[in-house]
Amino acid sequence: MKKQTDLEQRSCDEEDGYDAVVVGSGYGGSVASFRMSMGGIKVCLIEKGRQWEAHDFPTDSLKIMSASRVENRNIGVSFGPKDALFQLFEQGDSLAAVACGLGGGSLVNAGVMLPTPVRTRRNPKWPKEWEWDWDSCEASASTMLRVQRAPVRFPVSKVMGEIADGQIEESCEDVVKLSINFDLEDPPPHLIKLQQTGSCLACGNCLAGCPYNAKNSTDKNYILSAIQAYSLQLHIWRDVLLKQDVKFTGVFGTTEILFQSQMRGLELSDTLGCGFSCNGNTVAFLAGSPAPLTAYGLDRKQILERPVQKRPGPAISSSHTSSLGFTIQSAVLPTAYPYLVFKGIVSYGWPTGYWFFHGIIDKLKHVMGFQASQAVALNAMGYDESDGKIIFDKGTNKICFSPPCDPLLPRKVKAFQKLAKKLGGILFLSRYRSTSVHLLGGCNAASDPSHGVCNSNGQVFDTKAFTTVHPGLYVCDASLIPCSVGINPSLTIAAAAKHVSKHLVKDVLEYKSQRGIDLAVKNVDRYPVLADSEKSRSTDRSIVAIKETMKGYIGGMPCVAHLKMKMNSNNSVHGESHPLLRGKVGGYVVFEAIEKDRLHVIDGEVDLCEVDYRTPYTQYMRYRLLLASSSGSRYILEGQKIMNPFLLALKQEEKVRSPFCTGSPENIYITNTKTELRDDGYTISCKQWKCSQTPCRLKREEQQNPVLLINGYATESYWLPSEPIDLVRTLLEEGREIWLLQSRLHPLHPANNFTIEDIARFDIPAAIAKILELHGKGTKVHVVAHCVGGLAVHMALVGGHVWSTHLASLSCTNSSMFFKLNALATFKMWLPLVPLSMAILGKDKILALLETSKISFRHQLLKCIACFIPRQSTTRVPMAAFSHLRKICNSGFIVNSHGKNSYLIHPERMAVSTLYISGGRSLLVTPETSFLANNYMKLHQPSLRHERIVVEGFGHSDLWIGEESYKKVFPPILCHIRLAEQGGNPVISSGKICSGEALAWEDDPYSGYGGFGSWFSPSIITFLLLLWLVILISVFI
Repeated sequence: MKKQTDLEQRSCDEEDGYDAVVVGSGYGGSVASFRMSMGGIKVCLIEKGRQWEAHDFPTDSLKIMSASRVENRNIGVSFGPKDALFQLFEQGDSLAAVACGLGGGSLVNAGVMLPTPVRTRRNPKWPKEWEWDWDSCEASASTMLRVQRAPVRFPVSKVMGEIADGQIEESCEDVVKLSINFDLEDPPPHLIKLQQTGSCLACGNCLAGCPYNAKNSTDKNYILSAIQAYSLQLHIWRDVLLKQDVKFTGVFGTTEILFQSQMRGLELSDTLGCGFSCNGNTVAFLAGSPAPLTAYGLDRKQILERPVQKRPGPAISSSHTSSLGFTIQSAVLPTAYPYLVFKGIVSYGWPTGYWFFHGIIDKLKHVMGFQASQAVALNAMGYDESDGKIIFDKGTNKICFSPPCDPLLPRKVKAFQKLAKKLGGILFLSRYRSTSVHLLGGCNAASDPSHGVCNSNGQVFDTKAFTTVHPGLYVCDASLIPCSVGINPSLTIAAAAKHVSKHLVKDVLEYKSQRGIDLAVKNVDRYPVLADSEKSRSTDRSIVAIKETMKGYIGGMPCVAHLKMKMNSNNSVHGESHPLLRGKVGGYVVFEAIEKDRLHVIDGEVDLCEVDYRTPYTQYMRYRLLLASSSGSRYILEGQKIMNPFLLALKQEEKVRSPFCTGSPENIYITNTKTELRDDGYTISCKQWKCSQTPCRLKREEQQNPVLLINGYATESYWLPSEPIDLVRTLLEEGREIWLLQSRLHPLHPANNFTIEDIARFDIPAAIAKILELHGKGTKVHVVAHCVGGLAVHMALVGGHVWSTHLASLSCTNSSMFFKLNALATFKMWLPLVPLSMAILGKDKILALLETSKISFRHQLLKCIACFIPRQSTTRVPMAAFSHLRKICNSGFIVNSHGKNSYLIHPERMAVSTLYISGGRSLLVTPETSFLANNYMKLHQPSLRHERIVVEGFGHSDLWIGEESYKKVFPPILCHIRLAEQGGNPVISSGKICSGEALAWEDDPYSGYGGFGSWFSPSIITFLLLLWLVILISVFI
């Protein structure tokens, strides 16, 4: 506590009187204090909480409970010390958490630093005045906070990377950068002498405060930099010295201070307390997963027993953002957190059952020293309506709050449930509608008092006049942010504080200069990397401002520098040139080869007239720039530009024009050509479609491969002349050539004696051979198959009858190498209906369902039995293949006609990208069919692209003949074909390759479909159970 004693003693020794008073030391207050101290302004920083050293942070449940304060506004009860590290507020069905201490929320947050999303900055509520220097402010804050990326991909990040893709709708993995020291690079020059921070040990205890001094919290950079570099201008006061209750700031604290000031007569906007946002926060806890998450914090002994790559890592190391407007991050729970609180006390389990006992059993295992089950915390953030409200209760003299509306809450919960299905285990969802650790708004920035409390510079509006402000009163913390950010808002808050501080320092300096007050700035130039307009400057020297745009190449990659130079500045560059030819540089650099965002110049030197003795007749502009991006990356760019070359080569520009064509779409006429094929003695046929082509479309179509369509059992799914839209018309509109296989299963020429193997061995190879004969051996074919057609094409591939090199892609609906029936269809197949039917039919195994004359008694009898066999409506059913199909259904996967597994043992033959689509409400095949096939392909062909889609509300044939098929089924197939066209068999990134372990953790999110409860009422289920009971009684009695 020596350092804290020194700070308090310093505040007592200095003379009274300050130029500025800052309340709170979080991301807002610390930035403002630091920037004003740099400008020579004498600052008093007031902080309610204590100063926390690394060894002071709680490391067990008892210590963290003693470092917490809970205020239940519902019943008016509060307990815990007022300056506790964790401050929890419960109001209605909402829970809010803030931190209290020197450093504010940076002490116990995860330290995630993400640039403000474009969607947030395009929000109508976002101040347009912030945009002109926002990127520069973010880059400056990232540099000061030493934002870094974790050097190791830790276990929880690996697991989430493997399973999150596909479970979070249209998501992408974010690059997570943290204000944590991983010892990857040297700190900026101005931090070297300040404090020796530790290196991250990947213990996972970030959310309880780093016990190893590795977190770059604001007390270790902004505040400490101001104290040591500008010691006479910064003072720390605590409520112990003031002998009164000091309010903390942030959203609740700042709003409360202004409410109390309003009660004392301060004129403020009526919007005070409005626009409150919880940043769309929703939390959940997943426990009991078999996946190696390793998301529990470690104590000192456990750290020594594990290598770095097997430790939990920082609190948050994985983040996935959905295009729907929310982000889900996995979090490691510190060892000090009471886990039982998350397992039933403030949460409820999903799915329902024994979830409460799971928490008790797991806690007992943890206490007794046994290995607890794997668990992980999940935090979702998004864009809420920012329509929450903070009000001041005059009776209790405290604030109350109501959370904003969150329209994305159901989607977040659904995403949590999908992740839980994928990982296995029990999901504990918060009992609160809003559980927020990222509070925003309440004193919103706006253009006028009717829409906000402050202007874009943080000045508080004075409502006596429409455009006036209260002089000297500023807000620069999270309460200023006018809308939800959608991601971790730490960097956004720091950038907003940096923007406000620029104007704050300028106003203070103008105020003091008007009154003739001198600024005794000490050691201002000790750290030139931080030099900017906030320092006091003498005006007795001329300054020349120059704007320069330089274009060139670095390592063969294009680079553009937009520079702003101030020559003869206070921080002159030492050299022989005239002072007006030397100065400082600002601006930004666009170098997309290494950073998509702008690289802002946070420090730079330039000499416009440097002469090299080797080329005495040539003058150079030599520059050295320190660059920083909003993501935290830093670079040094050095170079020179010839100002008056002795010889100047001629430059020629060439314009390249890309050919293009315009015109109205041509009408597409559905005309087909029938081609008969003879393979093993049976005659089959293919229908071929080609659309009319224009010259401009012809060139594009030359690169497109034909599509082969394979129907199901005795049905026509793709060519529906009576319907306005079908797959054939849709593909023709894409300009594709289509082949429709009419195999021996088709009613036009059904075979009397065959198996599904015969279709795989003869029919499909014959159709593909015909296509290759017409288009050439190098042509690849897209295959789309349905039901039994999908079984046959998998047999053809895995059986070696068709080479995967001839296929561009494979799309199957309600079929794959697996064939899982629902309960009723399984029961029908279990009954001896098929063998009985074959015996009744005799030699003639083609059943004419719609014919009423000239049919035998056997066929009439079978027409009655056929209604109990899983089938599709058709005119003539070739029954011969049902014997083989029954063996496949009973096995659950493709087998030969003798019932032996001779196919799945050859996965190396399935080297093709696949798309499996299932109907969510199929009366025949369950979604498990596509689930197992997708996992099989990901396991055995991980380098290829494999997708699986379940279309909810669709049955078996609805996928092709349903009214909404063209909206929900056709687009994924067309997209899959296009992707295959672009890159052959498109290869997925190595980070998305699923391992066998990941597939073992996974549960099918649609496993509940197809069971008894999905399609039968309780009365039918009861009847079936009673029927089985009667059968059992009759057998045993």
